[in-house]
Formats: sequence, structure tokens, C-alpha cells
Amino acid sequence: RSTRGGVTGATFEEALSRGYAPDGGLYVPEQLPNLSSEQLNLWRKLDFPSLQEEIMKLFVGDELSAYELSGLVHRSYESFSHKDIVPLVPLQNAPGAPVFIAELFHGPTFCFKDLGQQVLVRLLARFAERSKVQKTFLVSTTGDTGPAAMRAVADAKSSNLKIVVFYPEGQISELQRRQMTTRAGATARVISFQGGGDDMDLPLKRLGADNAFAERHGLCGINSYNLGRPVAQLAHYFWSYFRALDRTGAEVGAAVDIVVPSGALGNLAAAFMALKMGLPLRRLVAGVNANDITHRTITKGEFHRSECMEKTLSDAINIQVPYNMERIFYYLVGEDCRLVASWMAEMDRSGFFTLPSPWLQQMQAIFSSARVDDAAMCAATKRASEKHGYLPCPHTAVALGALWSACHAVSPPTATVVLATASPCKFEASVTEAVGSETWKKYQDGPTFPSDAREVLAARETPPRLFAACSTLTETQDCWEAQVREIMDR
Repeated sequence: RSTRGGVTGATFEEALSRGYAPDGGLYVPEQLPNLSSEQLNLWRKLDFPSLQEEIMKLFVGDELSAYELSGLVHRSYESFSHKDIVPLVPLQNAPGAPVFIAELFHGPTFCFKDLGQQVLVRLLARFAERSKVQKTFLVSTTGDTGPAAMRAVADAKSSNLKIVVFYPEGQISELQRRQMTTRAGATARVISFQGGGDDMDLPLKRLGADNAFAERHGLCGINSYNLGRPVAQLAHYFWSYFRALDRTGAEVGAAVDIVVPSGALGNLAAAFMALKMGLPLRRLVAGVNANDITHRTITKGEFHRSECMEKTLSDAINIQVPYNMERIFYYLVGEDCRLVASWMAEMDRSGFFTLPSPWLQQMQAIFSSARVDDAAMCAATKRASEKHGYLPCPHTAVALGALWSACHAVSPPTATVVLATASPCKFEASVTEAVGSETWKKYQDGPTFPSDAREVLAARETPPRLFAACSTLTETQDCWEAQVREIMDR
């Protein structure tokens, strides 16, 4: 069903294949599973692929056979470099309750998006092959989604899939750019655009809403508005919770806090869904950078779009309007579609929505947040490296900064898990700004710098096409939409 109530009864395949719901909302399950402590204890014994398989069964139902789903899920992790898929690393010398870093970046493109994209793209490939249709993925990226999506399409090895990726010019790292431009080809196009990280979202949403055009080209969006992304990302919350219990000797039911670097909020929405399913998470903490709409929403109820995007050193979470806030609102208000529809209609119309006080209080009972600007991010990176022996990527540093600023006044949980969403290898300029060139060089020349990253940095690039900005954002987005239509219709 849609968060806005205009669509019900969609199959899992239909929800994944459409991306956005026809009424402009986001797809959500008709009903979230309700898990018992007995079920959680059984899941605690599973390895990561088997845990993912059990979770996906609850959503896929009978749309794939058990054999198909099992093979698809297990193949999704064949290119991951760590045997645990998501290892939990203790933060050394952390005061108070134990803090663990959940490293979500051991996939083929060194970021957490691999965890969602590998499963989602393989599901869509299987559905496309079964239906004998072509699918074209239109993907807007602030740095990590694009490379992960392109790699997932390549790994799926399906002749039914094509992909076009758009990224903001000058606002992603060199390695992120090269992960796309060195893979571009006949079935994988890369386009840069002049503007903010989510300026391409509206043109792509309008293309998907044009039913005739979308059907003609088999359009499908695989950014985190696609239900498959948060559903596939549920697994790393259950896994991290279980491993935190193992490390502390606690039993299922113990309270664990989660700290998430937050951009479009697909990861945070997945955490909220896991909590609603019965995972005993205590507080969900969002770390944001200077593009702080999520922080303003949680602290003041101001879901207000900023006038402009600020360039930051943590640019993968440079988001002005996070589309998954709609899913968070949906679960916050007890799945009241009419209320969500009215709120989002106001936001779509004006760019401003203020959360009513009773709902803000309910949000603050679950969520905390902190605004971590570039200076604070650099300080957190330096502190993590020098005091705790851990070199984070800038987005993980935003989460650590949020942990150290937002949680100190709250009674301690059994443990806190901080999501490390990307490897520092992807962000030379930002990490160097934080800790200096000597520390970066030592890391780059050391054994923990991925050899695959070195190969990408040495590979030949195919220059991307550039979409230029016009005088106003509205005119720009209209022009970009027309250009995408022309490219697709050739």
C-alpha cells in the first residue's frame, strides 16, 4: 500500500517495480510482521545471509519459491570481503556503556548501499526475466547509491537491465566518481548535473509518474524511496543488535541505541521499521551535517526545505528534503494514511510542513539528532583516530559526533551501535582535511586500504555528459526532465 492511502493491494513485485506509488506516496507493507522474543532468539543463531533470507521471506511471501529466494539472497553477498558481511568492531577506550561500530562497507563498492542494492537489483532482475520485460533504472546519487547500483546491475548479469545514473557535479569524491565513470558503457550511462544533491529527484519522480513513458521504457527507481531498499536494510539492524548482545553477554530484550549518519533517511526508516517489528531498539539517533532538515524536524518539528544546499565534507548526506521522512511519519502516526497524505500535500505544495506538537513529542520519545557541521565532523574524525584508534569516513564521523553530542545526557543503554556507512578509502579530501596528509598517507599505504579501490583509481574514465543549470531551479528541472526524455527516446 501507499503511505498516502491511494494504493492498496499491490504485490511485492509491483511495489519494487514501480518505486514511487501512483499517488505520489511511498510503498509500505500492508502490515509489518510482529516478531516474538522466541523468533528473535532463533534468528540470533543465524549467519548474515540466512538472517536476510528469513527476513525477506516475510515480505516476498509466495512471489518467489523458497529455493529462488535462498539462492538470490546468498549470491548477493558473494562479493563481500568480510566473512561476517557486517562485522561489529568495539570502539576502544569509549567511556560508559560499550560502543560498537557496525561496518557496513565490506561490499564491492565499500559502502552500505551494497547491502540494499545487491538484493534489490537481483530481485528486480528475477522479476524482469520471469515477466520477459526490460527494466531501466534511473538513479540519482550523492555519491554512494550510484556506484552500488551500477555494480549490482553488473553482478546480476541480466540482459533485462539497464541503468542511468545522475550525480551532482563537483559534490562527490574522486573515487565515487571513478566507480561510475570507469563502468559506463552501452547499458550503463552516467550523467552529471549542476545543482544540489537532490535537485534531480523531482524530474525523475515526474518521469516515473508518466505512466505511458515509464511503461514504454520499463522505468524503475532504486533509490531508497523504493520499498526494497529499507526492507533489505532491516537485516543489518537485527544482525547488529544480536552481535551487540553477544559482545555484552546480554539477552534478547536488552535496550540498544542506534546512531545513523542520515541523508535521505532510508537507513533510519529501516531502523524504525525494525523497532516496530519488535526489535528492542531504545533510541534512534540521526547524525546530520549542515543540511540539517532532519535535525530541525526532530528537535523543532520543522520539516522545512532550505533555500539552498550547502556543500560539505560529508557530501553523501547532503539532502534538502529526505523522501523517507514520509515513511517515518507514516509509522509515527500509527499508519494513518489520510493524515500523512495531508501533511505531504502541504510539503509538496509549499516546501514547508510543521509537525503538530503532540506528534513532535512522540517523535522525540524515539528519535534524537545532532547537527554536525564540517568543523565538528573533522573534530570527531580526529578524536576517533587519535583517542580510539579508529579512522572513520566523514559520514561515520558525523554519526560519532552525534553520539558524543546527543547522547551524553541520556541514561546509558546496554550498548550503542554506530553505523559506519562507508570506508574512509572513498573520501581522501575529507579525511585529509580532518586528520592531515600524513595520517591519510599512512592509511592509504597500509593493509586496510582496499586493493580494489587502488585499481579503480588507476582505471580509465569515460567522461560523463553534463546537464547544465538554468536561471531558476524550476526551469532547470524542466530542462533536465526534457533531456532525459530525449535520451531515453533515442
